[in-house]
Amino acid sequence: MGTLATLDSDGSPRTRAIWHDWSEQGLLLFSGSKTRKWQNIVNDARVSLCVDDSAVPYKSVVIDGTAIRREDQPDLLFTVILRMAEKYYGISEGRIFAESYRTIPQDQVALFEIHIDRITDQGF
Repeated sequence: MGTLATLDSDGSPRTRAIWHDWSEQGLLLFSGSKTRKWQNIVNDARVSLCVDDSAVPYKSVVIDGTAIRREDQPDLLFTVILRMAEKYYGISEGRIFAESYRTIPQDQVALFEIHIDRITDQGF
C-alpha cells in the first residue's frame, strides 16, 4: 500500500491510501472516476506517492510527479487490477475482486500512471 497526495481546489493537500503497481507498464494506480481523489487529479495532475515500511529500521520512498490517465490499452486496466488484487488479497480472493472490474464501463474507473519528476528515499 502507498499513500497518494493530491491537491484540493484550494491548494490544500489530501491523502488517501492506494494500491500501486510498478512494472514494465510504468507506475500505475487506479481510482473511481467520481472520487474526490480523481477529481483533484483532473484539476491539478501533480501528485506525490509515499510507500513506506513501518518495521524498524523505517524505510520509505516518495515519488513526486504528474498523473496521466492511461486509456491507450483498454485491456490494461483489468490486467493491472488483477495483479494488484492478487498481491493484496491473495490469488483466489484477488481474482474475485478483479473480475468485478472486467465489465465496468471505462468511464467509471481511471487507470493512471505517475510520470516521475523526483524520487527521494529514506533508509535504503
